[in-house]
Amino acid sequence: MDLMARVQGFIAMKQKKLAEELAEKYRVSEDEVSEVVESFLTDAYGPAQKLAGNICSKEMPVLLFIGKKDCAICKRCLPDFERFLQEHRELEPIRIDYTQAEGLLYHMIQQQEKGMLPLIAMISQGDIKMFFAGECIGHEAYEKYYQDLHGKCSQNIYAHSEIT
Repeated sequence: MDLMARVQGFIAMKQKKLAEELAEKYRVSEDEVSEVVESFLTDAYGPAQKLAGNICSKEMPVLLFIGKKDCAICKRCLPDFERFLQEHRELEPIRIDYTQAEGLLYHMIQQQEKGMLPLIAMISQGDIKMFFAGECIGHEAYEKYYQDLHGKCSQNIYAHSEIT
């Protein structure tokens, strides 16, 4: 699953939706509001888009964690996340608080405007190998996806993943 394709798809969806809503509200054409919508989306989602581009350009695989400091599930998931990273130092950890501008990457990966935290994703050279949202994953799940990342397993079907 291509990270940048998901980012671009999400932005295109938001652009269409916002242009339609503004055009209807102010009784103008969508073309007349497109510049305002584009500017708004650049301001709102630009930092998250930049983060996605940075992640895609990395040589090392990335383990991404988007959560919130006051989220009970996020707090419960972090120890397993940290433990796995200690065992696999070749993964680059990226921890983002959802309240930061870059945290909106959550919605781009998830392809939804709403959802539950945390989002945990393993990304290699712009390819999302797995992601989970709203739940903790245990060491075994991390390890399974890590092994798949390195081609040590040919099976590509996972019961709880959001991979398409």
